[in-house]
Amino acid sequence: MIKKILPLCMTMLIIGLMTGISSALNNPEIIFPEIAAIAVGSLLTPKFAWNTSKFRMLIFICLCAVLGVLTVKFVPFPPGLRLCAAFCLAQVILLFSGTTFAPMLSAFVLPVMLGTDSPVYLISAFVLTAMILLMRLITEKISLTEPYLYQKQEPPGKVEYLAMILRMLSGSAVILAAVGLGWRFAVAPPLLVAFTEFSKLNAPAMHQKGKVIGLFALCSMTGTILRYLFLLIHAPACLAAMITILIVFIIMKKMNLFLPPAAAISILTFLIPETALLLFPVQITAGTAALVGTAWMLNLLKKS
Repeated sequence: MIKKILPLCMTMLIIGLMTGISSALNNPEIIFPEIAAIAVGSLLTPKFAWNTSKFRMLIFICLCAVLGVLTVKFVPFPPGLRLCAAFCLAQVILLFSGTTFAPMLSAFVLPVMLGTDSPVYLISAFVLTAMILLMRLITEKISLTEPYLYQKQEPPGKVEYLAMILRMLSGSAVILAAVGLGWRFAVAPPLLVAFTEFSKLNAPAMHQKGKVIGLFALCSMTGTILRYLFLLIHAPACLAAMITILIVFIIMKKMNLFLPPAAAISILTFLIPETALLLFPVQITAGTAALVGTAWMLNLLKKS
């Protein structure tokens, strides 16, 4: 029982700490939603979610966070094109990282989507990721999780380059469509992470597309409803975030579908403007359906 409860308590603690400090300092840039995905993939999934080392996780989260902030500061493109540029450059970094650690994309795209150029975001991404990695190390030391042996990816070949280019083109098309419609959260960073993972040939999630869309819809609604209710009763946001991640874990457990980006979607609700809450689940569901469909078509194209 402790093997299940302690990692969950650790995850809830770090989510509560992050949102609590953000609320106390009135600084939303402290909230790094992808930390929920990293926590789920590192502590709560049956197996470690990515082929990566702890050192590489930290380095690439920090690198992508820095590049995201620099993009906001120095790339004078319109919002849609700037998002596409961030998404595409993050794909290149992932390809040459020697890992499958797709959450680095979110660290790059999030500040670009929200227009964040504060060093607070960089510090938060570094500290929170380091805390999760420390928690993972602790769980390994006390035998709650098994140590993961990282195996460096083979250098990319023609097939990987072609797959990346197709992912860039199709992902950028969806981004431009979403931004053009004024539905930017339909391509929220965790969804782009999920799209990247789904577009791999024979990705397990593509065998249960309906469940995947349902999971993201439920997670977005969970975060939205709890944030709204706690705003209504003037209760601490940190408590709402902790309950959110607990409910998300239960949903994933019941559905037998552990997708780390879905957890990040639920915590993203605590970062977006209050005025965007009402349509957030609608945008997330529509975006998930569009990106899952696009990933499915890419997989068909690869097989042909």
